[in-house]
Formats: sequence, structure tokens, C-alpha cells
Amino acid sequence: MSQDEHTLKRFDIELTSIRSHILEMGGLVEMQFKQAMQALRKSNAYLARNIIDQDQRVNRLEVEIDALCCNAIACYKPKASDLRLLVTATKIIVHLEHIGNEAKKIAHMTERRAQQCLLAMPRFSAINHASELTQTILKDVLDSYARIDPESARKAIERNDSVKVECDSILHHLIEFMSENPHTISTSLEYFLITKAIERIGDHGKFIAELVIESSNRYHDIQHDQALA
Repeated sequence: MSQDEHTLKRFDIELTSIRSHILEMGGLVEMQFKQAMQALRKSNAYLARNIIDQDQRVNRLEVEIDALCCNAIACYKPKASDLRLLVTATKIIVHLEHIGNEAKKIAHMTERRAQQCLLAMPRFSAINHASELTQTILKDVLDSYARIDPESARKAIERNDSVKVECDSILHHLIEFMSENPHTISTSLEYFLITKAIERIGDHGKFIAELVIESSNRYHDIQHDQALA
């Protein structure tokens, strides 16, 4: 094996490791979001606290992945499609970290209000439905990244439109409800913030899907270049 072939093989191993770490981080934030909504439904302060504590693991993974990308750039000095794959990876982990932050916000609000009957508030079923749609989008986006499947990523982008429509409807009704029932403003505002968190998670999922599409194009460029070499 020539020196160039050996270097290329090592670089491929580094890329595989980075992808594996990203999928681990993605699985963690996906679980955070799912459990945050479970904690909200059950008014479970203990589960909410566990979700908040898990955020440290997400942050550590982001730092580790960023370091792996920087090390790969420094050691192998990749060009063109190779370099863009690494840049895309650094962008994806930023969106994943933001998703974890939004899940943590939901958990914080659940922990503060665990003793109150949030389920009796209007629009909760709609909020739950919006969160389920968003969880599906996030799962599909991560699957599309694992399989380098741009078509699945495009479908996830399209589905995010449904989440935005759902969230807009919830926010409209919450504003009306607060106007008619001033004594519920505090709780209603927290539902408002939870809905916005769900909407932002959907948006970050959409942005990751767009990056998956870009990276799939670059991945195929690399395969084409290697075939010609």
C-alpha cells in the first residue's frame, strides 16, 4: 500500500468515526426531546431533571466531534468535497446542540410546574401532536444521515411545513385563551414557549436535512473522483 493510499484509508476511518459520533449525539438529543414531552405529559419532575442533566453529555459530544473535525483538517489537509464534508459535520452538530437546548427548556418548565395540572389546559393535545410530528421528522432526518439518503431528507423538509401550520394554530388559540382568561396567563405563556421550542426543533431538523442533501451530493462527488483515480 502506497503512502497516499494509507493516508486516504486513515482519512476514511476518521470520517467514519465522525459520522458515528454525530449519530450518537443525534440519538441522544432525539431521546432528550421524546423524554421531555413524556415528562410534560406526566408532570414528572424527576424525569425532567434527568433530561436537564443529560445536556452535559450532548455538550461534551459537540466538543469532541468539533475536535475530531479540526484534527482531520489539520492532519490530512482535505480539499474540495472532503473538506466540505467536514464543514457540514460541524454545522450539523451545532443544530443538534440547539435541539438539545430546546428539549432542556421544555424539561425546565416541566420541572417548575410539575405540581400543577398542565394537562387540563386547552390545546395540550394539539401540542402533543405537534411534538409527535417533530419527533418523526427528527428520527427520519437522522436515519437519512445514517444512510446518506437525500430523498428521505427532502420528505422530512416537506413534513416540517405541517409542524409549522400546527404550531401557528396552537399559538393563535393560546393568545385568544389568555385574552379571555387572564388568570391563566402564566401557565399559558409556558405552553406558548413549549410550542415555540417544538417549532424550533422542527426548524433545526429541517436545516440538518438540508445539510444531509448537501453532504450526499458531496459524498457522491468523492465516490466519482475515487472511481476516476
